[in-house]
Amino acid sequence: MLLNLRKIVTIEITVIVVVIAIVLLVVEGTPYFVSSSSNSSIGVYNQKEFAKGTETLGAGQTASAQFNYSSFDPAILVIDLTFQNWQNPGRLSMYCNGRNIATIFATPDNPTVRLTMISTSGWDWVKPPSINSYTYGNEVSFVSETENGYAGTFSYQIDIRGSK
Repeated sequence: MLLNLRKIVTIEITVIVVVIAIVLLVVEGTPYFVSSSSNSSIGVYNQKEFAKGTETLGAGQTASAQFNYSSFDPAILVIDLTFQNWQNPGRLSMYCNGRNIATIFATPDNPTVRLTMISTSGWDWVKPPSINSYTYGNEVSFVSETENGYAGTFSYQIDIRGSK
């Protein structure tokens, strides 16, 4: 009987020591888990420009724009195109991180185009930093088809709208 009582007391003391150690670890470690003061979230109803430029393409050529998106928040990707000239009206395909966004027929009848893609997980269109490789980056490619492809100059602006 006395032996069983000693085991119970020893187990109770061990549990109390473990609980105290865990509480101390949480209290001491909490400041290291707080987020930094820099916040990459865009915020609801806000929009931030990530890339802007002008490209000249010939039929069968490709141009790309790279940008960083450093948040895991879902995002709404907005690509605005403004065509300055059409040496050859034709097809222009856009890809985001290798995924086809759209193929448009660029003509003087549609000098501006706005494409909007909704990212539901913060990972499907735009990609945040990779946890495994610590690198990040996104790329939007503009591809003029070899046959019947667009040739000319256009400007682009890549924005991301906050969705949460």
